[in-house]
Amino acid sequence: MNDTTVLKDIMAYDEAHYFGIGNKIVLGGVITDMSENANPTEKEKQYIHEKSKRTTVTGYNNEFPITMDMVKGDEVYDDFYNLFYERKVGNDLSRDHYIVNLWESITDKENEYKCRKITQTVQITEATNVAGEQKTMSGSLKGGDFVYGSFNINTKTFTEDA
Repeated sequence: MNDTTVLKDIMAYDEAHYFGIGNKIVLGGVITDMSENANPTEKEKQYIHEKSKRTTVTGYNNEFPITMDMVKGDEVYDDFYNLFYERKVGNDLSRDHYIVNLWESITDKENEYKCRKITQTVQITEATNVAGEQKTMSGSLKGGDFVYGSFNINTKTFTEDA
């Protein structure tokens, strides 16, 4: 880093999460907490002449723990709650998740940003009821491999890298 480098904090709102619901892509508007866990899978090996084991990462078990306010009318909430309410299984739980880095614009394209797309299983595990408070629901978005590309926030279209 040289003396002219300007540092900028990246805030939670600098990363947008969009979801494929039906034939639309919509912004996840009522998510209050989301983390990204790579959960690497590993293989260990130790040869007789070595004191310590070697660890090799062989893959990832991607998981995004999520908490949402229960707000009727938000399309992502309505969709995820319906999956939970009706206890859907299998492919019915699969959703495309677009993670847009709003701090990394594509220089030659207006309103287009660096993006990762991942198809995940939505697992909503609980809906809370605390007296006097808004209901929330939580669970995880699990699995999938990333596809890298760009996302236009106006047209809500993803373009895979060549």
